[in-house]
Amino acid sequence: MKLTFALAALSFAIAAPAAAKAETPAASISVADLDLTKRVDQDKLDRRIDLTVRRMCRVDAFEAKARKLERNCRLAAKADAAPKVALAIANARTERFAALNLDIQG
Repeated sequence: MKLTFALAALSFAIAAPAAAKAETPAASISVADLDLTKRVDQDKLDRRIDLTVRRMCRVDAFEAKARKLERNCRLAAKADAAPKVALAIANARTERFAALNLDIQG
């Protein structure tokens, strides 16, 4: 399973005018190796998201405006990822609960 999230198009377009005509960047993060019912694996996913967002939103400039755009990009990407993470965790819990239930017929 993978979580996919996109950056806010406006933030990226302002930060990189040449990319304004390009698609909104997106990233997929695999969760296949994680048990999202466990807090430790949820924390691993959070770290993966943070690293991916930092890479996607990096602006190679030091002006205040560029730093603000980078910060806004990170906030937008994390906001986009948050409901998808919550859904993935809820689905993992539901699947685990369903696996615990046995249908017995007699």
